[in-house]
Amino acid sequence: MKNIAFVLLLGLMCQITTAQKIDKENAPRNPIGFKHKKEHFFLEGDIYASDGKTFDRNGNLVYNYGTRYYYDDNGRIIGNNYNDVIKLDARGNVTTFKYNSGSEYTYKFNDKNLLVYEENTYGDETTYEYDSKDRLVKAIMKRKGKFYQERNFTYSKKGDTLIVDIKYIKENNQPGFEGKSHYLNGYLVKEELSSGTYEYIVETDSKGNKSNFYTANVPDARHFETFNRYYSDLNKPMKLEFGYYIPGGLKKGKKQEAVYINGKHAKDIAISKGIKPNEKLIYDGLTRTYYSVPNVIDDTNTLETRIPITEVISKGEELLSYAYDGKFINYVCGYNRVKSRDFAFLGPHMIDYRVDKIEGITYIVENYNNIKHKSVKTMKELSRDEESIFYNRDLEKDNFFIVVKGKHIDYKKARFEYLSNGDPVIFIEEQPLYILNGFKNARNLEVYKGSPYNGELKNQAQTVSTTNTNQATQQQDDTGYRCTKGDCINGWGQVKVNNIVTDATFKDGKIEGVAYITYPNGSYYHGEYKNNRRSGTGYYKWSTGNVYIGEWKDGIQHGYGYTMNSNGDVVSAGIYEEGKLVTDLGSAYVRGTSLRKCVGDCSNGFGKFTYNNGDVYLGFFKSGQRSKIGTYLWNNKSSYTGTYTADGRRNGYGMYTYVDRSVFKGMFTNDRIDGLGVMNYSKSGNVVQGVFNNKGAKIKDYE
Repeated sequence: MKNIAFVLLLGLMCQITTAQKIDKENAPRNPIGFKHKKEHFFLEGDIYASDGKTFDRNGNLVYNYGTRYYYDDNGRIIGNNYNDVIKLDARGNVTTFKYNSGSEYTYKFNDKNLLVYEENTYGDETTYEYDSKDRLVKAIMKRKGKFYQERNFTYSKKGDTLIVDIKYIKENNQPGFEGKSHYLNGYLVKEELSSGTYEYIVETDSKGNKSNFYTANVPDARHFETFNRYYSDLNKPMKLEFGYYIPGGLKKGKKQEAVYINGKHAKDIAISKGIKPNEKLIYDGLTRTYYSVPNVIDDTNTLETRIPITEVISKGEELLSYAYDGKFINYVCGYNRVKSRDFAFLGPHMIDYRVDKIEGITYIVENYNNIKHKSVKTMKELSRDEESIFYNRDLEKDNFFIVVKGKHIDYKKARFEYLSNGDPVIFIEEQPLYILNGFKNARNLEVYKGSPYNGELKNQAQTVSTTNTNQATQQQDDTGYRCTKGDCINGWGQVKVNNIVTDATFKDGKIEGVAYITYPNGSYYHGEYKNNRRSGTGYYKWSTGNVYIGEWKDGIQHGYGYTMNSNGDVVSAGIYEEGKLVTDLGSAYVRGTSLRKCVGDCSNGFGKFTYNNGDVYLGFFKSGQRSKIGTYLWNNKSSYTGTYTADGRRNGYGMYTYVDRSVFKGMFTNDRIDGLGVMNYSKSGNVVQGVFNNKGAKIKDYE
């Protein structure tokens, strides 16, 4: 349980991280690494959208022309819908951005969070130097290891205007570009170049963000307008119009569809094809409102056309299922993206699976067939599990149906076998692929989630038809079951089934007592077993790194238990019934509710308690005592994870890690090792199986 100790300490030390240092007014030329905060774009206030980019209320970039970005609870960027890899330093600066295509950008920062070095896979690298006021003074650029260019910057002030002198040195060490850039409030207002002097007009909105930029004293100058929207605009009056524009502010070109708010082009508005003839569907993410614009015929409209947007078809929802005349389109944040999704029906419900770039998401429209008379139907997110296995049962017809990634399986190529708990394993062309979890108790026509097959058939009851325990290594049946070591009838033995390795105690050829199982995908289980099923206390780790520690019955989670994610953070705790969490006892701990030495509920729930001597207990409490399942961390770094009885003592199955990192996994009585188990000695690497006494010494092989 070394990881848990680390997580507990980390939880106490973790703070909101900082982003790259930005000083728009005094150092507008300073380089920025990967831009993902509002300040990286020189934006201020409670910005929602600017020039096609949208931000959350904390100023994190969440959408930028087709790319969605995701953040953790501390505001640290963790990825996007392209499955690009993003790495950060301890202060929250992006140090690596690797595109899914393979190209990679690397950034380094100094202790002031200023970018000092960047390189990419194309052979470009740049080193940056700063003065005592944290302003860029030099940039040295190389291409494929050879000097390419040096840029030097000096600063002066004239009133409120910042003047930056710029001089380039080319790869042959000859003078290159020279010029002066004038900045006011961080915005470029003048340039002195060899070709002439140019002045610019920068218009800002009420929050100080740029709204218009153009060259001064030029009658036909191109205007670069930016319409900024703010969360504080949410309840302000809006005049919405559908129209057109030409990209780049040009006067001529192919017109594109646009939405105007109070006369300004709002680039954050989604425009899609509607379901009715010549209809446009408009979605405003700020107000989460869908609008219909009927009878839009692009060929007859001009650049000056403005059509009022007044017909609201849904408000307060990001998802929409829209039907008309026997047809339908499902929208996510205003876009239908029909080329990247599949759908199917499970009874009366519609299952919609779509891929947003890389991420697979499943949606559901419940009771679709029963609400055909409604044009607008509620759509919900069902799962972000890319396996997307869902099923339902028709109890009246004694039948069931399965949808995988939005498509029905090919039933002509399918058959099924039942596990002992009643869950069917679905075979396609004689390959076991899916399990319909909770099948026995599934209600009529409701949608339930399945899971990929992971050797469950081979892991349940196996009866060996021989009684010759001296020939254990030869025991094998037509399912691939082999006893590879020891006594697999009545004693300690090891069996192997399709690369699943199980070390366990056996009784009458069945696993009974304790078991230690390793699956080929990297997941594993150790704990109590009865009649070839997980029963009692056990520790299960999935290949994803997620963990369940708790009670089991007939092979599934049943009783007290808690789950952790791959980082070792507890994400849920409570009472399970037949694999489902039915009583939540961990919400106070997950929220971080604290009282004196307790985080969570240390009376009758789940929590973490720190004792006066520095010991820590994380687990369930009953009447203020350690109870059921928990982890105890001594201040000498030893630890125990396992079963507790109502008196707060270790009784039952558990795992004890010694100070020298030796580990015992087995049975405890009255706070002492006592019974079946496995001891892994750290120094020698020896692994000993058997029955141990209360001093931790093996006394016999089996009982």
